[in-house]
Amino acid sequence: MTSTSECDAVCGRPYTMDHERVPELEKIVKNGTENGICEKKVDVESERDSSTAFRRQVLVSTGNFLLTLAAGATAGFSAILIPQLRHHKYSIGTISWIASMSSFALIFGNIISGYLMDRLGRKRSQFLSGIIFVCGWTIIAFSNDNLGLILTGRFITGLCQGWLGPLGPVFVAEFSSPDYRGFLLAALSLGIAVGVFVSHLLGTFLRWNIAALLCGVFPLIGSIITYFAPESPAWYASQNRIDECIKSFQWYRGTSPTMKAELDRMIHEQSQKDNSKSKLQQLSQNIKKPEFWKPLGIMMIFFLITQLSGINVICAYTTEMMKELMGRHSDKSMAYVAMLSVDMLRCASLVAACIILRKCGRRPLAMFSGIFTTLSLITLAVYLYLVEFNVIRHLSKIVSLGLMAIYIIVSNMGISPLPWNMVGELFASETKGLGSGISVMMTSVAFFVTIKAAPYMFQSIGHNGAYLFYGVSTLLGTIFLYFFLPETKGKTLLQVEDYFRNGSKKEEVDERTQLNDKSPV
Repeated sequence: MTSTSECDAVCGRPYTMDHERVPELEKIVKNGTENGICEKKVDVESERDSSTAFRRQVLVSTGNFLLTLAAGATAGFSAILIPQLRHHKYSIGTISWIASMSSFALIFGNIISGYLMDRLGRKRSQFLSGIIFVCGWTIIAFSNDNLGLILTGRFITGLCQGWLGPLGPVFVAEFSSPDYRGFLLAALSLGIAVGVFVSHLLGTFLRWNIAALLCGVFPLIGSIITYFAPESPAWYASQNRIDECIKSFQWYRGTSPTMKAELDRMIHEQSQKDNSKSKLQQLSQNIKKPEFWKPLGIMMIFFLITQLSGINVICAYTTEMMKELMGRHSDKSMAYVAMLSVDMLRCASLVAACIILRKCGRRPLAMFSGIFTTLSLITLAVYLYLVEFNVIRHLSKIVSLGLMAIYIIVSNMGISPLPWNMVGELFASETKGLGSGISVMMTSVAFFVTIKAAPYMFQSIGHNGAYLFYGVSTLLGTIFLYFFLPETKGKTLLQVEDYFRNGSKKEEVDERTQLNDKSPV
């Protein structure tokens, strides 16, 4: 006969940290009790518990999504700002600074992000970044065509964009279940694309300062949601605040025995750490571990590949590039239509990526995206080259725009969102802030360089030469990913950590970490 306390533990009520009871609890869940009294009740309560946990994860992820949307709006804002400032007749250098100022500030945001997320916690750091984000958009909105204020606002919004870069994926990865982690992380990349689209849409029909004011609404709402959310349980564990860790974990993930096993493992890992050493000594020791430097190398190169594929150059200079593809004598309004079409394609591709990641692993999607991004870029470069040198006639706008559409679709289904997904998955908890910060700083440096250099590349080697450069860079990056990118589908964060610590040949993992092996993510 099963005791009342055992039924309470299984049915989702608060439990105590009793490791000896885990096998018995698992037996009850799998096989039911001898008299079958609790079996149906357990199934109903477990399903209800899982549903509640999922809704809570989605709610908090919505706050992250809105903040990420503001980051996307920052990336895309220059595409509508620069054309509306043309009457000032700024030099190429000034125009490139307007476009690249936010990407320059990204670097500083990345530098402070890792420290603040470890020092303040994921929640408080994210809330603070959201409030500063609102201030940045407000400065742009009320700059009254003052170039200095515009650049100041662009710097602040870029700083927050860089701040949120590593922070958002880390926070979501730590509170989300393995079942939903891939989907929720992919939604952050979708937030970037939606933000770009929203800024372009607002800037097409409104003056740029009104568009900036409306863009500031998104981080405001995101900050409010974040304020009421619990802190990451993994961060609480890293601070040895075990009671708060348990409460936070139960709020986000529920109280099923499967979730309890992951919580037990998290607390056990924390208890094994040597707390007698200073933080500097611990840091020095951690960065020498393979579970730090292996994912660091992979993520730095993965982010570099994304930037060198040219995907963010298109966000910043969409209208100019669309005019080139359609012909310089095309109607100006058609360039804006093409720009919004590109944005919608990007959003649709990322929605598809969210769905595909529920069924497909990270590696196959990265290979598919890398190969077809390379082919579309090189084909577009060759076509434009042949047209420029009159080898063939410009057959139709449909050809060049069609190749661009293929490029947008395949790049945003893989190499664009995947590094943002995986930066929150690959690093161990004690080095997650440092590792993700350094990785995203790499993409920020590359982002700034590619955005700043783009006008000069278009002027010196032409658009065809730029596309060829992006295509060859993507090809080399895809070859690297084929040999070194690990698969994280269906693995807990602790299992991913074990992979880097013990190598890919280690197949046996502690039975308690085998959480939901049939997970779709």
